[in-house]
Amino acid sequence: MEVEAMGVAENIKRLRTERDLTQEEFGKIADVSAMAVSQWENGRAVPRMGAVQRIADYFGIKASNIIDDDSPRLPNARPAVGMAMGLAPRLGKVHAGVLAEPDVYDEATMVSIPQFLVDEDPDCFVVSSEGDCMDKVFSPGSDLVVSRKKRPRDNSIVMASVDGCDYIVRRLRMTANTMILSPESHNPAHEDIIITRDSEHTLEIPGVITWYQAPREME
Repeated sequence: MEVEAMGVAENIKRLRTERDLTQEEFGKIADVSAMAVSQWENGRAVPRMGAVQRIADYFGIKASNIIDDDSPRLPNARPAVGMAMGLAPRLGKVHAGVLAEPDVYDEATMVSIPQFLVDEDPDCFVVSSEGDCMDKVFSPGSDLVVSRKKRPRDNSIVMASVDGCDYIVRRLRMTANTMILSPESHNPAHEDIIITRDSEHTLEIPGVITWYQAPREME
């Protein structure tokens, strides 16, 4: 029983943190308190099946993905089969690799994304990724949903603008005096970009990545 509880705990914590949700926000989805979510993640309690099903329905996954040890990583890489879908503009391409100016389409193309993402942030948009800097998380060519509304936190995957014009996608690590844009790549050539409080460089984060999926699955 203890092993099973820890499997559920790890799945819930991974699901919450990779969707960039606080325990309070996650609790609202499950219709429980933030304290209950904390107890789930610490392995001190196991969620009731009603709560598990509410979580699964919200994220468009199977309840077994939460209970079992092989739950999918989120933001979601699975086809959004059976989910209510909405529309968001695909604004261009962003580099998940070297610093480079983004390619922006002259006219936005509307693509289908899960409706709950539009409900969370009606101003969200989609960019197509290039490069292999984040290929441990998503493959090159994936479509990334970017939320303007969500505030970046430590461990968020973000779209970042360095020195006003360079757009990349990286994992954000934050300390009191440092912002670190970390790659998650099978390519060892990629290195951290470190911006300290007294650095001459500027860092703008226009949005947080809340979902990703292969383009053919989002049309």
